[in-house]
Amino acid sequence: MDDRPLTAPHWSEIVGHSRVVSALSRAVVADRPHHAYLLLGPVGLGKMTVARALAAALLCETQRDGACGACPGCSKVRQGMHTALHEIVPGGKSNTIQVDQIQEIQRKLSYRRLQGAWRVVLVDDAGTMNETAQNKLLKTLEEPPEGTVLVLCALHPAQLLQTVRSRCQKLSLGPVDDDALAAWLVNTHGAHAGAARAAAAGSQGIPGRALELLDMETAELRQVRLRHMIAALHGDEQAIAEQIRAVDRDLSGCADAFVLLQELLRDAMVLASESGARRIHADVDARVGQLQGLAPAHYAAWIDRIEVVQEMLSRNVHPGALMEDVLLRMTGRLT
Repeated sequence: MDDRPLTAPHWSEIVGHSRVVSALSRAVVADRPHHAYLLLGPVGLGKMTVARALAAALLCETQRDGACGACPGCSKVRQGMHTALHEIVPGGKSNTIQVDQIQEIQRKLSYRRLQGAWRVVLVDDAGTMNETAQNKLLKTLEEPPEGTVLVLCALHPAQLLQTVRSRCQKLSLGPVDDDALAAWLVNTHGAHAGAARAAAAGSQGIPGRALELLDMETAELRQVRLRHMIAALHGDEQAIAEQIRAVDRDLSGCADAFVLLQELLRDAMVLASESGARRIHADVDARVGQLQGLAPAHYAAWIDRIEVVQEMLSRNVHPGALMEDVLLRMTGRLT
């Protein structure tokens, strides 16, 4: 379990995701939330923020259209002391959710509710549960204690067993519009308008990534990685070796590198199609080496292929080997 204090956000504090927020808000107002939700989307998109806003709305003692922020229930949520709110996060050396964490939650849910009409369980990075832990959780999903709402957050539905997915209401969070994201960075985080627009454009619609890009050091590091990736795509053997070394045994770093690759391919597809759409990295052209002169469909196929590879990162594979295979194929060294 994670003992960090939980925030109690109101629906209005969430940037984007209006369709998902509207559906959840209506369910709370009607006092008929689903017993289990599965929120899907990339890291940094705001899945846990949405989950916590749902929990706060359910546990608020004065209103149902969102957390008031002032009642005893909201105060306890904010301080991480609400007995009806539990959060499970990956931990340990393997950074996964273990079966004993599921058992502990089930033990707590077996007790009589001490306050309020609802109990809420938030499961962050639910895709890190192994099959044993998922099957253990399945028992709660099949027969949830009265007044219990579970919210699972994951990158892809394929990370979870079909039996688990089928017992949840699935809600996919999409990218946030650049203009809305830039306005949020300015109004909520005090960013300068120019920096906000640049961060929004480079974030691929992901709020967490946009916040990272506001940091000058992060932005400069991103430019360095961008130049190195272009060199690797050009077929520079030293650059390819450096890309592989940089992500070796680093799942998070490898995932970031694949996102960068997808962004570059998306920009190449925009250029090839002559659509005039705004590019993420307007100052570079990824159509180098074996990627020169391809039709838009070929770039799209590579984007899809890397999406499949990204899913493989959740299966305890070697990140360096995955990066090596992708770069060697993209530069024509493997077929």
